[in-house]
Amino acid sequence: MHTAIHVAGDRLEVTRGLFKGADLYGLSQVDPTANHLLLELQDERDIPVAIGEHIVIGGGERFSIGQGPCPVDSNPCLRTPLRPVMNEEELPPDRALHQAKLTYEQIAALDPNFESGDGVFVELKDVPDAQLLPGMCVLVQGDDRYYTGPCGNVGHESPLDCDVARLRERYGKVDRTDDESRAFIVVRDVPLPHHWDRDAVDVLIHAHQGYPLSAMDMFWVSPHLRLVDGRAPANADCVENYCGTAWQRFSWHYPPGHRWDPAADNLLTHMRFARMRLGQAA
Repeated sequence: MHTAIHVAGDRLEVTRGLFKGADLYGLSQVDPTANHLLLELQDERDIPVAIGEHIVIGGGERFSIGQGPCPVDSNPCLRTPLRPVMNEEELPPDRALHQAKLTYEQIAALDPNFESGDGVFVELKDVPDAQLLPGMCVLVQGDDRYYTGPCGNVGHESPLDCDVARLRERYGKVDRTDDESRAFIVVRDVPLPHHWDRDAVDVLIHAHQGYPLSAMDMFWVSPHLRLVDGRAPANADCVENYCGTAWQRFSWHYPPGHRWDPAADNLLTHMRFARMRLGQAA
């Protein structure tokens, strides 16, 4: 169902639901490197909204625009504590929220009976409910409604099992070897741009225990990959051994402000991240 929010006095049509901050910046055409959005609360300090945070848009929200990027870890103490609904019950006064931004784990803890394996959902009117995921930070409003419950199980595959299957659908031959702390995933014969000294390369990525909560970082290729003019690639001069095979490590890291997001990132997005580096002639 469509509703409207206001940003610096401008009315914007939106659909009710769970929004990521980055989507609000895109919708309102605010550059997060130059300015930041603030949720206006009556008789309260305005609360900055970061691009990686989430907020439930029910309609009628008002946002102002502040100068400069969003302040880091800005979560002001509220004059009037919030009492959202959890499992059909408004939070009692002694458990009211003194800050508006909560992590997934903090929202789950609002249900004293929450158990490992349960899910956390936002109850939305006239549109499908939205599931919260580990790693999310949510800007909670007083009229938000949440509920928890067993998620059940569609088959018995883990998130890693499912994403390895998706990787095979996309790239074809993908091998996987596990040890006690991580999975070694090799994507075979990944095509390379013409600035490399070969046409294709095997790419190794590591998925650590707890995936996708554990962030992925870097990638490895079958050695010794060089640029077509004979130069060695930048930050790729280290050779390491995994599963009995030598691998050339590319020290290629996510930049500040674009950290691993377990709600959005996975094996496929990390492979795209690796291919971006291989697309550079450096």
